[in-house]
Amino acid sequence: MGEFLRTSPELAAHIQAAAEQIATGARSQGHRVTSGELLPIEVLEDPGPDRVGFTVAVKHPAGMGMEAKHGVLTRAAEAVGLDVHGIDTHHDT
Repeated sequence: MGEFLRTSPELAAHIQAAAEQIATGARSQGHRVTSGELLPIEVLEDPGPDRVGFTVAVKHPAGMGMEAKHGVLTRAAEAVGLDVHGIDTHHDT
């Protein structure tokens, strides 16, 4: 099983596709930075020593604030059916 988690191209493709879905959902929210550009959201290969992996990241200084205020990545991940735990973005403020 460990070998499969580290080396399977099929697993890597499936995980990358899920990450791309999340990134697309986050981008579709239309959040913009102060320059007017769309918030840059990228999918990065992020393997661990024991598994393939991909990370969806906001590569901009405003990223943490956007996640805290709008839950950009959290909401996008939940929209594709993932159970996300972390910052509570579902409160009324």
